[in-house]
Amino acid sequence: MKRYKSVALSLCAAVALAGITSACDDDDTNYDNPSGETFIYNIAVANGGFTGAENIPGELDEENKTIQFVIPAETDIQAVRFTAKLSLGAKLDQDTYDVSSGTADITVQNNQNSSVYHARFVMLDPKETPVLTAIRCKDASGELCTGFVSDATGTVFLNCEGSATAEPMSVSTLPRRATYTFTNMQDGVISADDPGQLVIDFMGLTMTYDISFAGVPVFGGDFADATVFDHSAHEGSMIYADYEGENTRWSQFDGEQLLIVSRQGGTNPKVLLWDEVAAGAPLDHMLDKTGIAGGTFEVSSGTLAHGHIYICNLSTGLADAAPLKIYHWADRDAVCETVVTFPGSDAVKGRWGDNMSATIDEQGNGYLWFFDHAAGGMAIRFKVEGFNTVSPEPEVITPPYSVAYYGAINPVIGEEGVYTLTSTYQRAILLVDRDLNVINIIDAKEGCDYPGTAENDARVVNFNGERYLLTTNCFGWSNRFAQTLRVYDLSAGLNTSLAFTNFSEGDRPVLWEYSLNGSNCSAFSANTGAGIGPDGKLRLMAAAPRAGFIMVEVGKKL
Repeated sequence: MKRYKSVALSLCAAVALAGITSACDDDDTNYDNPSGETFIYNIAVANGGFTGAENIPGELDEENKTIQFVIPAETDIQAVRFTAKLSLGAKLDQDTYDVSSGTADITVQNNQNSSVYHARFVMLDPKETPVLTAIRCKDASGELCTGFVSDATGTVFLNCEGSATAEPMSVSTLPRRATYTFTNMQDGVISADDPGQLVIDFMGLTMTYDISFAGVPVFGGDFADATVFDHSAHEGSMIYADYEGENTRWSQFDGEQLLIVSRQGGTNPKVLLWDEVAAGAPLDHMLDKTGIAGGTFEVSSGTLAHGHIYICNLSTGLADAAPLKIYHWADRDAVCETVVTFPGSDAVKGRWGDNMSATIDEQGNGYLWFFDHAAGGMAIRFKVEGFNTVSPEPEVITPPYSVAYYGAINPVIGEEGVYTLTSTYQRAILLVDRDLNVINIIDAKEGCDYPGTAENDARVVNFNGERYLLTTNCFGWSNRFAQTLRVYDLSAGLNTSLAFTNFSEGDRPVLWEYSLNGSNCSAFSANTGAGIGPDGKLRLMAAAPRAGFIMVEVGKKL
């Protein structure tokens, strides 16, 4: 858990001015600044936090000449920089300040005059896992080798291939004050036969890297040679029958089976298998319908979790006579069982069942999620234990954004408690925790067309040392672009949150895309899916009403 208990670190303002602005700058504030005065009007740490990008204002007491800052523990306190508004002609006495001794004075100079401000820092507990940013070693012949750090795989490649040993010469980390240990180092060198691991530690938070003597490997998927199994409205293809109208509004894919929650021609929930689709002979595996009855629509949405199947009905007005119902199948050949019949409550009313998501672990524990159809201002989740024991009453949570209509929450595989959250109406792609608190965000950016409006059902996939973001955009109402599966490269960053930041600050290129070329529709949902096949290849899926579905096979780069 992240802790935010403050630890007072009596650091006199060891921070340096990086970007001093005088009080005569062109703004709306008027200051009385006779020549020679040495006032600080406002001041902030300019390089705060883990990446050094946070601007942290100080609490200034001009009368007592004191300043207090509350800073993240990850701040580089050995070289703090300031941005400040000072008296006309004044400057700070240093560019950077080492405040690691606990106290320091900030001196404001103006010609022969000077004033000294005493600063104190309240340091928060650490919350960011430390990372390795660079490493250089000498091989057995004495040649200097620059290593490569793979964030996505957690491996450091020393680039000393063929050498029996490597001698670390420099190691760079974030935070800069982090310490490091080579677990199998002997007499200052690492053996290629048993290189061990590199452990980075920052105030008790650790990150462990595997060590390889290999050079920079080839990572990622060969999207240039991707194979598309097309059952969409794409030119030259034929749309799968279940998607011809708007009677199939939700589909899910786990790498082996495609769940189609179909009402085309009746209540016809079914599963297609990857191998049969890839062979050109897709076969409808119809699910057992024991007990399925009731609702505005008997089936509406669904989800997959470790081979288990869940489907819900649609209730456009929760009541005893029109409850939200959830059905469960242990596998595609199992008998259907009704696990929830929820008539609503004082807190939960109206229309539910347009969307459904699962955050369930391998033991069958987790949640089934639903998002409010209309305003998107409410989320409900039913607790699941052992796959088929589901709480009769949901927990109510308020999302950070409107998650109306076809909202979806998906686990980030490999990062416990981290999820993507998207919906039909929002442009933002959110990274949230298990209670929908925002961790990071990819929002609209001027000059970048993508990710665009209503890129829905976003998922983060790790494949062959790279990290990808998948989306399929909705097509309806104000969203005027045909349904398209898009893949973005999110490999830059040790974790998905850092990757979101790096991607957001860049040009946001689309790595690969494929249009389903569907029609505008009123039930404008869109889904993605992904998995790794037994052959080690990446498998993707996109589906939408009036658009059909595609499956995509991507091999590893060679």
